[in-house]
Amino acid sequence: MSIRSPIRILLITLILIFSGLALWLGGQIVTTLKAPRVPVLLYHHLTVEDNLPSGCKYFTPQKVFADEMQYLHANGYQVIPLRQLIEYMEFGGDLPEKPMVLTFDDGYESNYTLAYPVLQQYQMPATIFLEVSKAGMHDPKDIPRLSWEQMREMEESGLIEIQAHTYDLHQKVTVDPALSQTQPAVIARAYLRPEQRRETPAEYENKLLKDFIQARETIEENLSPRRDILCWPYGAYNTDALRLAHQAGFKYFVTCRTGMNQYRDSTGCIRRISVEGEIPLDRFIQLIEPDYSLVRQARQIGARYLNWALEWYIK
Repeated sequence: MSIRSPIRILLITLILIFSGLALWLGGQIVTTLKAPRVPVLLYHHLTVEDNLPSGCKYFTPQKVFADEMQYLHANGYQVIPLRQLIEYMEFGGDLPEKPMVLTFDDGYESNYTLAYPVLQQYQMPATIFLEVSKAGMHDPKDIPRLSWEQMREMEESGLIEIQAHTYDLHQKVTVDPALSQTQPAVIARAYLRPEQRRETPAEYENKLLKDFIQARETIEENLSPRRDILCWPYGAYNTDALRLAHQAGFKYFVTCRTGMNQYRDSTGCIRRISVEGEIPLDRFIQLIEPDYSLVRQARQIGARYLNWALEWYIK
């Protein structure tokens, strides 16, 4: 047997491996190209003011919101519940033409007084992610929050679902003795000033687990069971937070990562598109249009398998 034979066999093997990978990647791209892309829109607080002062990027004038919903209705977009999207991402199946999902973060009273009448007009479902500890608060220094009575009324209509935005972790904590650096509470061990030290890893994990359980149980006690979707404050999370949230009973996770969602994408990393503020309607239309570029497809596939690997790791 000549020395060329093992080299030839190795080359043939490598060619077959890379050909197989190319075919697999091509199949993934074709599947991704064909699969519907579902935008999940993100709002926070609505206001009756038409001209917003600077620094109110999370505020949306009601007229702007109403115009956006009217555009969706008039142009054939079908707003579906977030849970229907989750089921599609996990199991596939049929979706309506031009599917769309609406979400609101924090649980402001304006979701009931200003957004809900528009959603009723067009019969559009939405999910509200509630900062549970602030439910019913009307602190003069803060924007009024939803009451449990308002939430019950909206849920009973069949249009609105209330899910968790943690109990009291939607805040940033200081992490250094000088109190000059802050990070989202979900991913940071806080600096305990009276004790002049940071939280231990055990204290940090206990804080998260207690909060996640309290968020889920409080909503279930005031509304009904099946609170299994968690929205990360600031979109920030890590492997510890994800593991503990699963332990607390959450199955699905909503982020602030920009992008659309497809079949086989991870329900542990549901992407959203912020359409908040006083943006022109043409800009809104651009944001909700799918990106069919090959670069976008490659990124979508890469993120899909990275998220699967992360979920396998924490389990």
